[in-house]
Amino acid sequence: MNASEADVNGVTESIMRLVSRQVWVVTSGSTTGRGGLLATWVNQASIDRENPLMLIGIAPNHHTSEIIDHSGRFALHLLCKTQITTAFNFANGSGRDRDKFASMSLMDGHGERPILQECHSWLKCDVTSRLLTGDRTYYWGQVTDAGQNSSEPPLLDSEFISGCDPTQLKVLRADRFADVELQRPLNEAFHADLPDWLRP
Repeated sequence: MNASEADVNGVTESIMRLVSRQVWVVTSGSTTGRGGLLATWVNQASIDRENPLMLIGIAPNHHTSEIIDHSGRFALHLLCKTQITTAFNFANGSGRDRDKFASMSLMDGHGERPILQECHSWLKCDVTSRLLTGDRTYYWGQVTDAGQNSSEPPLLDSEFISGCDPTQLKVLRADRFADVELQRPLNEAFHADLPDWLRP
């Protein structure tokens, strides 16, 4: 990497830090188990009130992504500003290694899509389409049910980071580094053999 590339990367990261997104917890469950993670990319995909649609991007190496692929459904949660511990629980490590729901209270009747009892708000979604792009799988989800427990602003990414202690920040950085190292070759392989319909 030359100096100019390093400068561009540094400025890009600095700019992105100015954008504080909401913290979203994505969960899913199936006969193979249940999983959840803190998502870095969640967006509304339709402005049609009669057809609410969400779009999420999750790395294909994540446990939760495998469960969504198997079940065809997921749930989205916004957290309250006081739920730093909950956010860290879903950001830390993999559901293959521990049950992230062990200390969580879940709503009855939502086992196929674990819904957190204590959260700002939630959306149940059925996958309508899916696109794998190397280091990310994008899922479009039709909203089938929703609930809101608070009218206050939800937890933001910057608030979550500032609320973590040095040990937690070290864990988050290590997890991010490991993810990037694993996902970069997937991204490079995808772009090296890009489908014609995606070429500019």
